[in-house]
Amino acid sequence: MTIQGADDGKPVHKWLRLLLPGMPLSGIYKFIRTGRIKVNGKRAKQDVVLHEGDTVHLYMTDEDFALTSKPKREKYAGVSQDLQVVYEDDEIIIVDKPVGVLVHAAEGEHSSTLQARVEAYVYRTKAMDFGQAFRPAPVHRLDRNTSGLVVFAKTSRAARDWGAAIQTADVQKEYCALVSGRVSKPGRVQTALIREGDHVTKVAVDGGKESSTSYQPVYASGGTTLLRIRLETGRTHQIRAHLASIGHPLIGDRKYGARGPRNEVFYLHAFHLNMSNRIDVVAPLPQRFVDKLKSLGYPATVLDVR
Repeated sequence: MTIQGADDGKPVHKWLRLLLPGMPLSGIYKFIRTGRIKVNGKRAKQDVVLHEGDTVHLYMTDEDFALTSKPKREKYAGVSQDLQVVYEDDEIIIVDKPVGVLVHAAEGEHSSTLQARVEAYVYRTKAMDFGQAFRPAPVHRLDRNTSGLVVFAKTSRAARDWGAAIQTADVQKEYCALVSGRVSKPGRVQTALIREGDHVTKVAVDGGKESSTSYQPVYASGGTTLLRIRLETGRTHQIRAHLASIGHPLIGDRKYGARGPRNEVFYLHAFHLNMSNRIDVVAPLPQRFVDKLKSLGYPATVLDVR
């Protein structure tokens, strides 16, 4: 079989693992070690990286291939089909993540993650080339309780390109945040951040990673302010830690010093994403965010973000 663009750059053992989901990893390594896979006519080694156009030969019986290429259970059985697709092309898919959903799998939670939903969506809707093994993968992440735009790569090439673009700030991300207190003018927080115990990010006195967040007030009401935020770096909990450090924690974010009911989830939404002026997408505020703003007396003119 010939390697397609979606699998360009994938190590051979990972390609085999996805192509043959019924074979254990130990079997994959034995399969390579015993010379039962050749790439471009040469016996493959475990560290071989596949590229588009490579020819791969597998030496196994038709019966063995039929058994090992079938997953142990129905593919993506039980995975939710609740997915808000904002943009899609041959290389990427951008989705609007709801509050409460993990992007990546935690122990025992894969079937409920955003990644599982995207994998299932692509599996159900895209005609896969025979032998294609790449599965959609997120190129960045949001916290469980942050809603909004997340980009998934559908090919190895897109994963590399978008990963590089995010590192070089070619991808611009904007958020809406509801914070405590009145913020009267635009500002910028530029401090080093460091991760500490209990998964909390704090401003670092020594060391840490330099981080920068710009914010602009949109409207203030009821002892709160709606901010429009642009990330200039992408550290874990960066927005939450930076806003808390200037005395304006997110409403409902008790981990970072906000007061309020224990069952209230904070209000942070990744609403705008732009990549080098080639892709420009917006996700409207979720209804829970809109309802909160209305309850605080915010006018309808600020509820439709653009």
